Amino acid sequence: MSFLVIYNTRSPEHQQIAVSDTEAQKCIDAQQRLVKALDIEIMYDQIAEAHWNYKNKVNYWNLRTISTPHTDYILNHEIRSSLNSLAFNIFNLGKLYLDWHYHEKDSRCFAYELTGHEETKIAVRSQHNEIYESNLHYFIGYKLRNRNQHSALPVKTFTTGMHHNHFTQNRTASFNIFYDYKALRKAKIPETKINQNTKFDLTDIIDGYVFAISQKHMLNRKLTESVISEARFIFLDMWQSLIDQTGYSNYHCELHSDNKNQDPLIISLEWFKVYDYLKSKHGNSIDHRTISFQSQAHSI
Repeated sequence: MSFLVIYNTRSPEHQQIAVSDTEAQKCIDAQQRLVKALDIEIMYDQIAEAHWNYKNKVNYWNLRTISTPHTDYILNHEIRSSLNSLAFNIFNLGKLYLDWHYHEKDSRCFAYELTGHEETKIAVRSQHNEIYESNLHYFIGYKLRNRNQHSALPVKTFTTGMHHNHFTQNRTASFNIFYDYKALRKAKIPETKINQNTKFDLTDIIDGYVFAISQKHMLNRKLTESVISEARFIFLDMWQSLIDQTGYSNYHCELHSDNKNQDPLIISLEWFKVYDYLKSKHGNSIDHRTISFQSQAHSI
């Protein structure tokens, strides 16, 4: 047996109402869907933040190396150390997300687990295959993550430089972490996707890797939107008529079980505001490979 316990927050009184275990389990199932939806939003937020941190650090080292034109082995170590940590974090957070999102061998599919609809699994698999074939940077990033996990750190060498435009008198600083053909083959990139002249910058690889994850995340949101909306309604509104019967204008509500090992379930979605915030924070998938920043501002 389960009980809905409604506390009057303006006076030391409460009411306990017996509810069926079937209704209680329906509420618990709805809450678990919402928890899982929030978990993957938090995971995606970690990836986005890690990506921004990495790109900020690359720009920082680009600026630092301008002021240190001569070889400095200690500085070079600090550059590799910081970027290795950040890149490694991105690849591993990404792998965690990808395993949640869709993992055929482990029979995992996040959207299917929330909806139970076979068509969601088909949509996820279709997008997965399309991205795997069309986004080479993502493909390389996925392979690099495996190599980083078992064999080598992502940043071993980097190049810096300064280009001077004699016509505009502008100078452009460069900072690159290149993967050439030999390094890509060590990461098990097949010869069918690269050639002897192939060279990729790690930042472009990471941008493509994160962009692919963001596309997958936007699809997850689309496929699970109606289920999340339904779970919100079930979790809060299924008890509203019972709460109204108490006449309390201010209340705190909990679902209790006669199983002493089961903690009470608080009937509130204050914690789920984080989900809405993260959806707003990361409203779109952005391909940072296609974005450049203007160095001079225009007055408006």
